[in-house]
Amino acid sequence: MSGLAGTFVPRPDFASRHQTVIPAPVEEVWAAWQEMEQAGGEGWGPVVRALFAVRRQLGRVKRGGGGVPVPEKDLRDSFLLLAEDAPRETVRGIVGQWWTMGAADGRPDVKGPSEFLAFDEPGYAKATFSMRFATDTATDGTRVVTETRVMCLDEAAHRAMRRYWRLVEPFSGLVRRMMLRRLSKRAVA
Repeated sequence: MSGLAGTFVPRPDFASRHQTVIPAPVEEVWAAWQEMEQAGGEGWGPVVRALFAVRRQLGRVKRGGGGVPVPEKDLRDSFLLLAEDAPRETVRGIVGQWWTMGAADGRPDVKGPSEFLAFDEPGYAKATFSMRFATDTATDGTRVVTETRVMCLDEAAHRAMRRYWRLVEPFSGLVRRMMLRRLSKRAVA
């Protein structure tokens, strides 16, 4: 069930998928998601912000702890909007070397969908984060599916990402489940 994300990462090396059914119409859940995105870090809640802060701090320690503190970034800042089919699906993407901890941000030269698709530099990976919204016929609510897809661009990146994925995937899954719970509360409020 890759939807639009499959256009950008057709055969992921690593993937994670989480879903829930929210007792509200698709349009209301979509609107709640848009509000969460617009709120940035505040929209994700304190636990998710804390997990991202830990990651930023680990990157600072790896870089020697010096320098100017890295400003807080959220999904909108880190992931490019690659495609959107409102109110059914949105796909964001990033090209990076997340396993290095000090280079978590995306490549600044990848500024949109065409650059994302064309990027093929060894040592990097491409990732998409998608949200899909569809009517759940059994409940008349909205089935929301979040999917993360990662494609490594060479074997060295794949080995590094495999080690990183083992460490980060449980926390990534936790973040996605918490995000879905927060979305559900916002949509039915």
